[in-house]
Amino acid sequence: MDPRITLITLSGEIDLASERRLRADLSAAAGDPSRALILDLRGVTFLDSTAIGVLVHGDQQFRRQGRRLACVIRDDGAASRLLRATGVHEDLLLFRDFDAAAAHVLSNGLQQAAHAPPR
Repeated sequence: MDPRITLITLSGEIDLASERRLRADLSAAAGDPSRALILDLRGVTFLDSTAIGVLVHGDQQFRRQGRRLACVIRDDGAASRLLRATGVHEDLLLFRDFDAAAAHVLSNGLQQAAHAPPR
C-alpha cells in the first residue's frame, strides 16, 4: 500500500460502543495532513446514527483541511444501504474498490476534491 495513505478497516457493528475508537482514529488521521484517508466499510454489518455522525464529522474535518476521505463499500453491503437510506451517500466519496479510492485520494487528497459517484 502507498505510504501516503492511511487505511482504516471497519467490520461488524459500528455503534455507540465503538464510536469513541472510530472518532479517535479519524481525528488521528486528520492530524496528519501528509496522508490521505481511506475507510474500508466492506465488512460493516450495521451503522447506527452515532457512527454515521462520526463519519460525517470526519469528512468535515478533512474538508476543512482541503482534503477528502474516501470510503470503500460493497454495493450490496449494509454500509451502502444505510448511507443511502440516510442520504449521507451524497456527501461522502464512495468507491466500490480500494484501487479507485486510492487513485482518487492520491490525485485529489491534498486539495479540495469534487464529489465523485461510486465507481
